[in-house]
Amino acid sequence: MVIARLAVAACALLVLVGCGIGHSSEASRPQQTATPSAAAERTEYRADGTRKSIGDGVVLTISAPKSFTPTDTAYPRAKRAVAFELVIDNGSTIAYRPASLSFTATVEGAAAEQVIDSTQGYTGTSGATDEVAPSQSLRIAVAFAVGDRPCRMRMAVQPEADSATPILLYDGTV
Repeated sequence: MVIARLAVAACALLVLVGCGIGHSSEASRPQQTATPSAAAERTEYRADGTRKSIGDGVVLTISAPKSFTPTDTAYPRAKRAVAFELVIDNGSTIAYRPASLSFTATVEGAAAEQVIDSTQGYTGTSGATDEVAPSQSLRIAVAFAVGDRPCRMRMAVQPEADSATPILLYDGTV
């Protein structure tokens, strides 16, 4: 009887360990060795935005738009800009280069200029010089000049320069 109880306890322990009970997912993640910049910080995945697959296991999570006033050092000069935080999750088996991303936006149907305001962390993909290793993520922030008043904005991304069709990331009023 004692041997049977020990056997049942051992089996239960094996099942719990096999299912990951008591196992920290943080400990199993590969450690990052790159030093993040203010504009392109590595981050844990957050389920607080819209997710879009851009192919080959790479997914972008897009935040809600954030209106801000660019600093005097921003280029081009603008009275108001709208920023998006994007998290690049690399679910593929090879490293991904975020510098290959090309963001475009329109405001009321006209092309909008991308605003680089490194003082506030809006450097777009120019601040994302590191590769994103498999099973890792990287956060970047992009911004575009908009008018003083609420307006309709569309933002899209081309994952590669030779991509035929841009992927729509945002369409709404900002």
